Amino acid sequence: HQPHLFPELHLFHQPHLFLEPHLYHQPHLFPEPPPIPGAPPIPPAPPIPGAPPIPPAPPIPGAPPIPPAPPIPGAPPIPPAPPIPGGAPIPPPPPIPGAPPAPPIPGVPRPPQIPGAPPAPPIPGAPRAPPIPGAPIPPGVPLAPRIPGAPMIPMATKSLTPPVVARKPSRKMRLLAWEKIKPHDLKRSSGNLWETYSSSPFDTKIIDFDEIEELFAQPEKKKAEKKEVTKKKEPAFVNLLDAKRSLAINLITKNLRMPYKDISEAIKGCNREKLNVDQVCGLLNILPESTEIDMIKNFTGKPETLAEAERFYLALISVPEYGLRLQCMKFSFEFKSITEDLSRRVDSVLEAGTKILESDDLKELLHILLVVGNFINTGGYAGNAIGFKLSLLSKVHEIKANKPRMTLMHLLVESIEKNKPELLHFYRKLGNLNEICKIDNAENEKELAAFTKIVGNIQESLQKLDAESRDKFTDILTEANEFCAETKRKIEEINGLETQYIKFFVLDKRNYSLKECLKVMAVFCTKFEQAIGENKKRKEQEERLARRKAEMAKRETLPRAKKKGMPPPAEECLIDNLLSEIRGGLKLKKTQSMSATEGGNKVARNTSIRKSNAASTQNWKKTKIALIVAKQPSQG
Repeated sequence: HQPHLFPELHLFHQPHLFLEPHLYHQPHLFPEPPPIPGAPPIPPAPPIPGAPPIPPAPPIPGAPPIPPAPPIPGAPPIPPAPPIPGGAPIPPPPPIPGAPPAPPIPGVPRPPQIPGAPPAPPIPGAPRAPPIPGAPIPPGVPLAPRIPGAPMIPMATKSLTPPVVARKPSRKMRLLAWEKIKPHDLKRSSGNLWETYSSSPFDTKIIDFDEIEELFAQPEKKKAEKKEVTKKKEPAFVNLLDAKRSLAINLITKNLRMPYKDISEAIKGCNREKLNVDQVCGLLNILPESTEIDMIKNFTGKPETLAEAERFYLALISVPEYGLRLQCMKFSFEFKSITEDLSRRVDSVLEAGTKILESDDLKELLHILLVVGNFINTGGYAGNAIGFKLSLLSKVHEIKANKPRMTLMHLLVESIEKNKPELLHFYRKLGNLNEICKIDNAENEKELAAFTKIVGNIQESLQKLDAESRDKFTDILTEANEFCAETKRKIEEINGLETQYIKFFVLDKRNYSLKECLKVMAVFCTKFEQAIGENKKRKEQEERLARRKAEMAKRETLPRAKKKGMPPPAEECLIDNLLSEIRGGLKLKKTQSMSATEGGNKVARNTSIRKSNAASTQNWKKTKIALIVAKQPSQG
């Protein structure tokens, strides 16, 4: 009777499921329910076969019943004593009024409900148990109240059936896209439209099912007749290589446009006329591996049955040292381009570095810059300097002067242009420093070492070839060895130049290298050349401005020009004549009247109007002149 301890609410109203075995046979604890009106009486329970009836415990004469001891707070309840073997079970003590029922004994199942027996009556004050689904409610018994939050049990409704169709279509029909109402949705809403039509019969004569089938049947697809195509049987070739590998080989061999036998002969003879550098590089990319060579050699069938790529490999492996021959041919093709590029870079660095050290113009220019700097720094901690660091050359163009768009570089260029014009174009003698400063001597040294190694390997591997093949590469190898020795000597000179630069410009070896020095000189020469052009433009602008000012000063000295339209001075007084004309009124010429006939000449009319307007304008100009003259003071 404590619902908060058990979540299954529907079990709280069936006390017979929670009765203890030792309490089930004590009818004085649970009074019998009242009989159901009209129901037969419940027969008593049959006795247990072979067991005597259990008499009730006799009470002590004249003594009240002894109540049980109250339970200890927080202690578990005391379980009943086990029954004596062969003896009658000891009845449990009566329950304490108002106390909850004793918990069930662990391991002892609850007794099942007696079939056909009604459930025990509810305890006063507790809600009634819900009725058993499908069982009729006895008359006179009130319904149990609804548990809050429990779902409603739907009432049984009449089953609905779809209308009967007279016949089924003989062909496959198109789909009618609608949404069917589910049966449980129909049961929830009683008295709906479909419930009404479900019970009424349908007259099949209203609808022409044949016409519906004709209009809404799916069109039948006509099966296309398969035409028998006679395929030509292609000859079956044996593919030993991978499909991707075969495709790459076929693409390169087709670009050669030579039979496989001619390709193998050109490789064997190291013929550089039949094979160019691109073709040789392509053949080097498709050289067979050891596993592929084994597959080709172990093939026991006819060579004609092999695929294109396999037949090319079969012709290629017949050439002794085909890979070495292709490498030597590639080296002979690329020798000139490699040596020319490396030699050009090494020579340009060596030449530019030597010219900077030997340039007298540059030395004199730096001396001028030192004098200018000492003059600017007079009285300061940086004044009276013996020399300056090379880093100043890349910052001269950033030192701004008080004059707009004027820097120390512009001043230096202007001074040299006035006093030492032979030093103005010193940078032209040093070469293209902007490109030379990007060359790294360390990279040149690494490239030369790699090239020397390739030459040594080829020279060593040529011993495996025949004498005729070796003779074709003798001249190239000799030239390559001479180039390596000469380039190595130049690179050593460049390394020596770096030491000379550090000593010449008094630099820190940890922060400066030859490449850094060339970058500084390149920036200085570039900004020096730009300053020459900017000084020239500024000088032209200043000359134009000076000419303009001279012209304006000359105009101010000249007398003012007479205004246009002023009449020449006359002996008689012009003002008196004009004033007399004004007083007398301006005489306007009359326009010519139209002809007597209405269809007069319009051209004559327009001409007279123009003449009249011209005369009026002339008279108005005279009037304005007279007014202007009248405002001026009289001249005697």
